[in-house]
Amino acid sequence: MMHTPSSTAFGAPAAVRSRVDWVDYAKGICILLVVMFHTVNHYEAVVGDEGWMRWIVDFSKPFRMPDFFLISGLFLSRTISANLATYLDKKVLHFAYFYLLWLGLTLFLTDNATLRSNPVEFARLYLWNIVQPTGVLWFVHMLAVFYIITRAVRRAPQWAVFAVAAALHVAHQAQWIDTPSYAINRAMDYYVFFFIGYAAHKAVFNIADGVATRPWAAGLTLVSWAIGQYALTRDPSLQLIPGVPLLMGVAGAIAICEIAKLLSMTRWAGFLRYCGQNSIVIYLTFFFPMTALERTLPQLSMVLDTGFACLIILVISTALPLLFHRAIKGTPLIALYVRPKMFRFGSGKEKLEPAAA
Repeated sequence: MMHTPSSTAFGAPAAVRSRVDWVDYAKGICILLVVMFHTVNHYEAVVGDEGWMRWIVDFSKPFRMPDFFLISGLFLSRTISANLATYLDKKVLHFAYFYLLWLGLTLFLTDNATLRSNPVEFARLYLWNIVQPTGVLWFVHMLAVFYIITRAVRRAPQWAVFAVAAALHVAHQAQWIDTPSYAINRAMDYYVFFFIGYAAHKAVFNIADGVATRPWAAGLTLVSWAIGQYALTRDPSLQLIPGVPLLMGVAGAIAICEIAKLLSMTRWAGFLRYCGQNSIVIYLTFFFPMTALERTLPQLSMVLDTGFACLIILVISTALPLLFHRAIKGTPLIALYVRPKMFRFGSGKEKLEPAAA
């Protein structure tokens, strides 16, 4: 696979690659875990029951979002030194467009009564969510913020940036620091993983590539990790120990990268790769079918197992966005997933950039 020069990783020479199969598999795993998280939490709250999928949600909690953010930073070195207009277009305006558009659509669904009765209050709610992204779209909002931060600190020593980001993460996870701002709290939680993806991308690629030469050893390592991860998630008090959430996040993110590499070698889980390639489509859209199903399926709760109901919602909420995306290609509605030229700094047709790319 082709290698192109890039920035250093914690001071070491680095390289970044063109599109890599395992990255798409990793994003596919992450986006399914994200949809599962929201599906299980929402549906179980509605029916007042806990299903068998709960243990998967709890197991993946320490690494689900850390891995998504780590992957999001892997290819940043390709554009971090681009001219400011290009960088802002690809890394800030890109995500701002999707966030503002889908925030309006989401609030239209969840707060339609407010829109009809008090449009001013609806507008205030919309503006507030730009400052404090508390809904399901917060990840898109945070990506734009993280790209701005990383551009601003790109000339600072990477070890120093990492140290500050790690210290803030540990301090917030240990509840030593907390703020009234949801955005600031999420930045403290996750920026360290995004920065690791950017600054240590060579190490991440090397670890994943090493799986190809030692698949059985990697498999045994992953089994050991899974056992330790399960033990830690079974006792939440252990996760209150300062530094443990950071270690679990990094270990889990690397484990998913290794699993993704193994899957990319077998080719039997192509649906995960497709989900990863279209992760932004799923992420922006899944809330709509999920909400509709969560209002319908509880009526069958007496005959439908909670875990099975969550599985049905997960599958449909993942598949419908992908089918919808395919159906609207070549129509004006594709602006839901591809920015029109009027919302770009440059010119020419834009390719769809996955949210975690």
